[in-house]
Amino acid sequence: MRRTWLWMPLAISLLLSAAAHAEESPAAEAKFTPEQIQFFEAKVAPLLSKHCSECHSAESRKLEGGLILDNRASILAGGDSGAAIEPGNVEDSLFIQAVRYGEFSYQMPPKGKLTDEEIAIFEKWVADGMADPRGGEAITYVEKDPRDFWSFKDPQRHDPPQVKQADWPQGRVDHFILAKQEEKGLSPSPPAAKTTLVRRLYFDLTGLPPTKEQIDAFVADNSPDAIEKLVDQLLASPHFGERWARHWLDVARYADTKGYVFQEDRAYPGAYKYRDWVVTSLNEDLPFDKFVAQQLAADRLPEGERHLEALGYLTLGRRFLNNKHDILDDRIDVVARGFLGLTVACARCHDHKFDPISQADYYSMYGVLGSTKEETPEGMPPVLHDEKPHDVRIFKRGQAGNRGDVAKRQFLSILTDKDKPLPLTDGSGRLQLAQAITARDNPLTARVFVNRVWGHLFGEGLVTTPSDFGAQGEKPSHPQLLDDMAVEFMDDGWSVKRLIRRLLLTATYQQASADRADCRAIDPTNIYLWRMNRRRLDFEASRDSLLVATGSLDETLGGPAVDITADPSPPRRTIYGQVDRQNLPGMFRTFDFAGPDSHCPIRPETTVPQQALFMLNSSFIMNQASKLARDSASQADPQQRVQQLYQRALGRDPSEAELQLAIQFVSSAPSEPAPATPWLYGYGSRDSESGKVDQFTPYASVSADGKTWQAAPELPNKVAGWSSLNAGGGHPGSLKFAAIRRFVAPTGGVITIEGKLRHKSENGDGVFVSIIGPGGPVGNWKAKHGGAQTNVKQVEVKAGDAIDFVTESGETISNDSFEWTVNLLMRGDTIQAWNSASDFNTQRPVDAWTQLAQVLLVSNEFHFVD
Repeated sequence: MRRTWLWMPLAISLLLSAAAHAEESPAAEAKFTPEQIQFFEAKVAPLLSKHCSECHSAESRKLEGGLILDNRASILAGGDSGAAIEPGNVEDSLFIQAVRYGEFSYQMPPKGKLTDEEIAIFEKWVADGMADPRGGEAITYVEKDPRDFWSFKDPQRHDPPQVKQADWPQGRVDHFILAKQEEKGLSPSPPAAKTTLVRRLYFDLTGLPPTKEQIDAFVADNSPDAIEKLVDQLLASPHFGERWARHWLDVARYADTKGYVFQEDRAYPGAYKYRDWVVTSLNEDLPFDKFVAQQLAADRLPEGERHLEALGYLTLGRRFLNNKHDILDDRIDVVARGFLGLTVACARCHDHKFDPISQADYYSMYGVLGSTKEETPEGMPPVLHDEKPHDVRIFKRGQAGNRGDVAKRQFLSILTDKDKPLPLTDGSGRLQLAQAITARDNPLTARVFVNRVWGHLFGEGLVTTPSDFGAQGEKPSHPQLLDDMAVEFMDDGWSVKRLIRRLLLTATYQQASADRADCRAIDPTNIYLWRMNRRRLDFEASRDSLLVATGSLDETLGGPAVDITADPSPPRRTIYGQVDRQNLPGMFRTFDFAGPDSHCPIRPETTVPQQALFMLNSSFIMNQASKLARDSASQADPQQRVQQLYQRALGRDPSEAELQLAIQFVSSAPSEPAPATPWLYGYGSRDSESGKVDQFTPYASVSADGKTWQAAPELPNKVAGWSSLNAGGGHPGSLKFAAIRRFVAPTGGVITIEGKLRHKSENGDGVFVSIIGPGGPVGNWKAKHGGAQTNVKQVEVKAGDAIDFVTESGETISNDSFEWTVNLLMRGDTIQAWNSASDFNTQRPVDAWTQLAQVLLVSNEFHFVD
């Protein structure tokens, strides 16, 4: 709060004003026009809620200045300095002076001045008499005991509520869900079709789609325990750990690099060991309390239980140019939000504005996490060891050079008995911290984790702010259910797999996801789960599904990170893709990957043009579509080929209408697909008499970096040698064949050519180039250790005619790399231009079968769970 000592005269005048208003109590009951009330509700109320209610409401954790703005009577009653507003008197109202940031007044809101437009709204409101439909007497602020807040009370078991539709629940969870639905006038949806449910289970448990054979087997199993058997099978799959590890890596802000660290090596060479430990721990159903202890204090555990790589939870964060204070702040945040759902890091510079977390609490954790030495064993992520445990002094205003009182190393005061702090003094205190986090009397940890699991299975948590269980977070939609599940989770030995199993076997989870207008009218956002939420595949599941559909997925578990943005992309599961914190690839960002700079509670879900463009144009998608189409070519019958495409891509047979449309599409397509651009790339030879190209073979491969056409995946090729072409030039490749860049005229006209040739090497005997039009050669040049202009005044072409740009070696192929770019300008019915460098691409012409495969692979049906 900013003010000056000169505010006193204003306060005195406002006190007098308040006294006058006290004599005019009817002012609180003033009458206003409908237009004035509408102005308040549409313009004023949103500003009060956004900028003022945090500190000036009866619900504020700490009331500032004694001023409550919750209704008209409270505003007129004012606070410590008297009435905040004098209706009709803009200039003398302290509220207006404060929002104007007056030189001699309070300046509100303290975080920054409002816009001129917002200030004008408040000025008009006051000038017109301060219309406010919120009636009642002035509110008296009652200070609240923070331990009465819902998330700081111990969770309790609750008897399942009685319901009218008694035959619907399949377990305790369903009773709580159905009771809320019946209370709101809602009803559950019918069960999902088995073909839908099997797909839902596979994605939720493994992140991979079921094959047609797996779908058929589940549909054919009519035993009463068919769902249980499938759930148990998938929980036992090694792919379970991969799927759920990726969820946890978002919480852990996992990355394979440090971020910007100036000249230091940015890599964490052994980071993947932490990722693999998470996968293994989840596959082995390591109890969650031990899961926490390993990640905070593995070095303090008995030898047989020690997994030092687990400390990557703390050590693999951003390095902040090795600023110790920022590194520890990041670690405090990932511990507090990740395990406790509390924003402790907000108390770095001052006591938390909304939650009962003091600066002393923050610096207690700072002392615990800072009483360590970090080292990086070979092939491992950085690990921690206790070193010179010590308490630290509070940094006043977060400034390390401005020290205050000592903050003893102890657990958060709100989570311990009043006046009975829990010391964390055994070594650094990290093991005690882990034990306090997972203690039975800690009201947060089990709730927070159960809520995370619920969110991953149902699309949204019972608490929609999964890492903020404080005052600024949302309250649970089903508080008794959350408490009941949290206690059961602890009673069941903190087993993650059994928690997930219980939720999957509920009638709530097994509902259909179809819309129902009557329920939507009551509960448009499906808070009460009258249907299953329809969910889009996340980035990892989407990419992995594409690899499964084409039979390309490498199912190897674990290992160093790979660059999945390479072309061709390695067929590893996406969880094994390298996460570069500083230069996160565009593909990751396009598909809402968790930002690795800090703890990520929920991934954003966007629908943007870049996603569609990727699906239409990326080499990864085209490679998968091409492979799917090639594999189907073994079916000679077009109908059987279409069926195979549907079965591989969508796990089902096409409908009769889909089958006929597909057959019609592929049968009406030209036998030779049109190239993506007028340019083709290949190698060949020339006729000795006419000089024309008499043999042209398109290149069959693209280099690993996706920038060069070449005769084979690995060079030299047995036939064409080193022959290759890229945007700027290439290599002739062999004495027998030439590298040929072919331009196919899309229309008729006269073309002018300007080109620049360069042989860069100081060795070798140079290269010979020719431009060959429809009638034969129109120009020949040689470049040896230098360059040449390759200009042709005009070449007349008809639509479909080729102009070949041919590069040949001399007597040897050594040192024959060359640069050659050409500009073409056509004058005909219209003027058109092309440039060999900017037009260059490594996309092959796409035939109809590949297009059909691509349509299936990018469809909504493919990329949604239901």
